[in-house]
Amino acid sequence: MNVKELRIGNYVFPNDEILNGLANPCQVLGILPNQKIAYQRNSKDPVQMECSHDQVNPILINADWLVNRLGFKDNGGGYYQHEDLNFFLFHVEEDEYYDCYKQVPTNDDTGDFKTLQHVHKLQNLFFELFDEELINND
Repeated sequence: MNVKELRIGNYVFPNDEILNGLANPCQVLGILPNQKIAYQRNSKDPVQMECSHDQVNPILINADWLVNRLGFKDNGGGYYQHEDLNFFLFHVEEDEYYDCYKQVPTNDDTGDFKTLQHVHKLQNLFFELFDEELINND
């Protein structure tokens, strides 16, 4: 994973956070010298952990992350909308990515959009557009 893509607050899967075959998402607390990453297992555990950037994996965007963790509404038909802002995602199933729109695209498909696959990139784009963090509500 490219450490230059990460910001404090991004969610990732450190390799050592896999328990019983399931990865536990962690929040980036800092980017340290020698391309190390400081992270926190969960908000209830104040212990700061560290790992190398090559021991971190991105989290794929999926319906669970959008609806249950990041506060998006499932509008059906592959469309998701942020509950408070005019920001939409469309899931392109055959390619497993999401098109992100700041507004609903026009009928002629000329609306501006960005294609994303990972939660940290969605967090970064959302912050860039709205100056607000997408936080894990889980």
